[in-house]
Amino acid sequence: MLSSNKKIRRRLSLSVQIIAFSALFLMALPWLGNRYMDEMKEFLVQGQGDAQLLAAQAIATVLHNRSDLFNVSNEPSNSLIEESSLYVYPLDQRIVLDGYGSDWNLLLSQKREFGPESLIYDRTAGSVTPVAFGLLLGEYNKHIYGLVSVNDDSIVYRHPQYTRLDSSDQIHIELIDKIGDAKRFVIITESVGTASVYEMYDDWVRPLTGDPVYKLNAIWRETDQGYDVEFRFPIDWLSDDQHLMISVADVNSDTERKIDTVVATISDDDAGSLNKLIIRSPELDRIIKGLGYADSNVCIVDQFRRVRAVLGSNALQSKLCTLTDKVAPDLVAKALLGQSNVYRSVLDSGEVLVLASHPIYLDKEINGAVLVEKNSETILSKQRDSLNKIIIATAIVFIIAIVGLLLFSSLLAYRIRNLQKEVSTAFDMDGRLIKDAINASSNANDEVGELSRGFSVLLSQLKSYTGFLESVPRTLRHEILNPLNTISMALQKMSADNTFDEKLISSANKASRQLELIVHSLTEAAHIDDALSQDEKETFDLAELLSEYASNISLKHTGQKFSYTGPASGINIQGSDLRITQLLDKLKDNAIDFAEASSEIKFELKRDDNQAVISICNKGSLIPDEIINNLCSGIISHRQGVIGEPHLGIGLYVASRIAKYQNGSLRIFNTSDKDGVCVVVELPVATK
Repeated sequence: MLSSNKKIRRRLSLSVQIIAFSALFLMALPWLGNRYMDEMKEFLVQGQGDAQLLAAQAIATVLHNRSDLFNVSNEPSNSLIEESSLYVYPLDQRIVLDGYGSDWNLLLSQKREFGPESLIYDRTAGSVTPVAFGLLLGEYNKHIYGLVSVNDDSIVYRHPQYTRLDSSDQIHIELIDKIGDAKRFVIITESVGTASVYEMYDDWVRPLTGDPVYKLNAIWRETDQGYDVEFRFPIDWLSDDQHLMISVADVNSDTERKIDTVVATISDDDAGSLNKLIIRSPELDRIIKGLGYADSNVCIVDQFRRVRAVLGSNALQSKLCTLTDKVAPDLVAKALLGQSNVYRSVLDSGEVLVLASHPIYLDKEINGAVLVEKNSETILSKQRDSLNKIIIATAIVFIIAIVGLLLFSSLLAYRIRNLQKEVSTAFDMDGRLIKDAINASSNANDEVGELSRGFSVLLSQLKSYTGFLESVPRTLRHEILNPLNTISMALQKMSADNTFDEKLISSANKASRQLELIVHSLTEAAHIDDALSQDEKETFDLAELLSEYASNISLKHTGQKFSYTGPASGINIQGSDLRITQLLDKLKDNAIDFAEASSEIKFELKRDDNQAVISICNKGSLIPDEIINNLCSGIISHRQGVIGEPHLGIGLYVASRIAKYQNGSLRIFNTSDKDGVCVVVELPVATK
């Protein structure tokens, strides 16, 4: 069992404890480094956002008051027409006209749908459900490409013997040419494959000429839902305002062959108007490319959130403006209200995407906004590099710290062992104190040195107390032998004379009384702490008790003068009034024994802040300095008092214990004029 305890103590040695405790804090260094890197990342991302905002402001400054870049018409803007504009996506490659739509790739998800809400003609008065179609427009090499996907349950193709062209399913394209004239083209077919295109009168019944229009190519192909049509025409057919409308005419009966419904890209509320085409401006692309922001995504939008130009970084692969005709409202809401803004979002990869926006002005009106987008990939890369450096540096510091702590703890443990060894040799095998000073680390200015000096003080006090204990038997022997000798002599005398002398009997009684007082004093001193612990404390007036006590003892000790100075009432303390009376009795008896004949014993009470101070002073012999501090230890007497009374010095010991139990203190000192001794008792005043 002892060996196991020794093993446990070895495992929990001071060196191990210091190293383990310090290791916990050292392990926090990587965490603190990581927190620091996160804060640094936040700072860098914020700096990146500020830099992007400056870039957006610089680009917007270049584009201010450039109405030509946004194809702003001189005519008053119609918000409904603007909102119904058709977006023309820039194409990376030429579209092969085959009707399948596979060349459109990711743009297929951006197809715009039109249905009953865009119905502009209905011959059936609602008895037939109008067709619905999706439209996708693109631009490549100065040509407009289109894909129309029609949902039609019954496809009616053109009959070759019909001269009217409004007798089958067909697609209408209406545009404004360079000179401002309206041009109308119809796409019809007799079967799947290459469709015929004719320029039409405004009634869409007969062609202007019988010759097809070959510059407008179209392919017709059936699908599970209906049919798809791909077409292409030169972009220079369009006017500078670039207006175009596409509609789908649906014929349901192949016998009656009349157009039942027409659904267009513009609603019936705007009949007579054409959709405005939104084509990304080559001039805008050229300008932003020349500004040198190739490491960011730059997107220019107009006041309707439509994308007008894009500069994309190959490294970012952002979808901010590349695959949509409009950006999300929350990204440009503040910019279109005239406020600059920095928007941040966290990607699934943990990277932070920073987007700065700034308005573009046309005179005093907001014409659009600049968006500058960039992710934090570069910042994260630098963060990872810095974190690796921190980990390496932390590992080095950790190793150095562990070695340093091991050396320090070993030295500290060595000093403590030396101190323990010297303390253990301060006593002999029988427990006797053989030295009262410790030399190990006694000159050190640290805690171990303080501990060594503290041990020296403790041993010195212990030696003094041991001396006191050794003197107890001699004192008791002297005090007890005197009454015993008296009793013995009285008894021997009575035995020899065979008489009963009253004086001898009185002498024996007095000796017995002395022994009784000695035993009582020793018993009182031994059990004073237990008795005090059983007392109940209550609040009472100390001034009233002391003034009454001084009056009473004057009647009891008529041969001694007493005086009291202080208030008659008004100083309350919490404690036991009986114990305070006992304390006063002990101090009074002590003062009477030391006082000179016919001198006055002075009682004084005053209040000092929250302390009630009782002073009892008498004129008489002084107390030697070598014993004045030990008078309250018990069994130490300096009396020249009443002859025949035992003088064990226990009274002051009991008084000091009572004062301490009342949360106070007791001090004994020679007066400054060296003519007597004072005892001062300080007790805390009761709080209300």
